[in-house]
Amino acid sequence: MKKILSLILAAGMLSGVATAAAPDVSQVAKMAQKDSDVSIEALCMAVYEAVKANPDAAVDVFKAVMMQRDSWSATDTYAILRSVLLAAPELEDGFVRNAPAYNNNPGSYEAVAVDSLGYQLLAALYTLPQTQPVAGTVAQAVLAGTVTGHSAGSGVSSDALESFVPNAPNTTPEQDPYPAIPTPGPVSPNN
Repeated sequence: MKKILSLILAAGMLSGVATAAAPDVSQVAKMAQKDSDVSIEALCMAVYEAVKANPDAAVDVFKAVMMQRDSWSATDTYAILRSVLLAAPELEDGFVRNAPAYNNNPGSYEAVAVDSLGYQLLAALYTLPQTQPVAGTVAQAVLAGTVTGHSAGSGVSSDALESFVPNAPNTTPEQDPYPAIPTPGPVSPNN
């Protein structure tokens, strides 16, 4: 009897998890506020769930989250953008395909590109004041996470990858997040 009761309780818990509603744009935006005490991991998961539930609102979710703070680090921006791209993998191809024109000449686009959610996501990344300072770095990171013909999302065509050569961000040695550290010499004759 205890086994049957345990199985019924476990099934009830699992069904409660499976039927939980995904957060909407306003809930995710509230979680993104600086004073919300929500970790970046929890925020990324909420973004993923919101976009997965409504892929057509992916750009709106990204904008709503990014506009909640004065600025975002490149790491946090990338994590949130990657959550959007993983939840709606078809956006990744449009994002990478349109990145060369946008990165090298903002505002240059083909009329067809404007209708692409991937392009709109890219435009949001480059035009929101909160993400403009890190947009080039984040776009490079998205491309670096995309392997020819295969990616974490749906895959990006090799044509799109071959055509994208991003502009390197301008940094001084003081701003370099990963400075070169010289390798020490051998410490014993056996090395």
